[in-house]
Amino acid sequence: MTRAALPTLLLALSALLTPPALLALSVTSAAAAPVTGPVPLGTEWPLDAQHFDAVKVWRLSRGAGVTVAVVDSGVSARHPDLAGRVLPGTDITHQAADGRIDIAADSHGTSVAGVVAATGTAPHGMVGLAPASVILPVRISGDGTSDPLALAQGIVYAARHGAGVINISMTTQVADPQLRDAVAYAVAHDIVVVAAAGNNGRAGNQITYPAGFPGVVAVSGTTRDGSFWPLSESGSYISVAAPADGIYSTKNSGGYLTADGTSYSAPYVSATAALLRAAFPSESAGQIIARLIGTADRPPGAPGAHGHDDRLGYGLINPLKALRASAPPARTNPLLTAGPPAAKPATRSGATPWAAGGIAAGTAAVATGGFAVFRRRRRSAS
Repeated sequence: MTRAALPTLLLALSALLTPPALLALSVTSAAAAPVTGPVPLGTEWPLDAQHFDAVKVWRLSRGAGVTVAVVDSGVSARHPDLAGRVLPGTDITHQAADGRIDIAADSHGTSVAGVVAATGTAPHGMVGLAPASVILPVRISGDGTSDPLALAQGIVYAARHGAGVINISMTTQVADPQLRDAVAYAVAHDIVVVAAAGNNGRAGNQITYPAGFPGVVAVSGTTRDGSFWPLSESGSYISVAAPADGIYSTKNSGGYLTADGTSYSAPYVSATAALLRAAFPSESAGQIIARLIGTADRPPGAPGAHGHDDRLGYGLINPLKALRASAPPARTNPLLTAGPPAAKPATRSGATPWAAGGIAAGTAAVATGGFAVFRRRRRSAS
């Protein structure tokens, strides 16, 4: 079967399967920190001069012309900081017309979108890392439930409706074949697919999907000092790391929240990919990914100048360095060179500057016989 036939297959499966019992999405969190009013721009620590240095980044790119699909709980298009940034999308759950609504108690999709594309329009509002990009909302969950088929359909929809980057801040520990094929479809269509690694690093630390599939930029979390966020998943499939600690973002009610989790690490990487796709429109998704991993700040103690670390992957993303780097030599996705994951995480080292060796990622098809639990990775504050 060709990749082009996958959307038809997914729709056929949707019609043939009787509706499954949907499994709850769980939220891994610490105690919520209340936010009583608009968040001052200065509290967005990932954007300050000691971290991403967004002021300098925005002189080179703001992500204009790039569509980032947020496959999640929908995105509230009414938030002042997202006004005009949210395109009509879709709702795989058939509860809303076009995905521009988010009724999730944790504002999950709206807050993920804010990290990418919020404009800071509201007084003392918050700004995304790629504030000139636009969001394609793909709603696969409305009440904290979902299944692999819905996520697979959502990924294919995004791939067919103009997404240059797809952000997935959900995980499952099952390498579902339908989900694997949907990811492969998007990767084959020159899209940067970014997925959170998850927050169960202290509770089993199993390989998660879609982060573990070949070609996907799998993202772990970091703290303000650049060290590994201790709840993040880790392993040989991790590509890069990004902030996960004390992240401020947009709330579906129109306010703001603060949260932890790799749900936020992933959209920082998606936003960086949007900045790069805007700055280098002729470069392939593979070259954009090579920029991400080839310019990341390397983990202390990683073997060699371009080593890989199971916790931070090839390092903490550096948008400014990625924008200033020369074009990667190859157009192919460097993360497609992958073998099956080890039973336990194994350190990979000795990669080239553009990670030509790839990262060991999960490829084995698993017969699920049912539907996997998706875990949305974050904590909410109201």
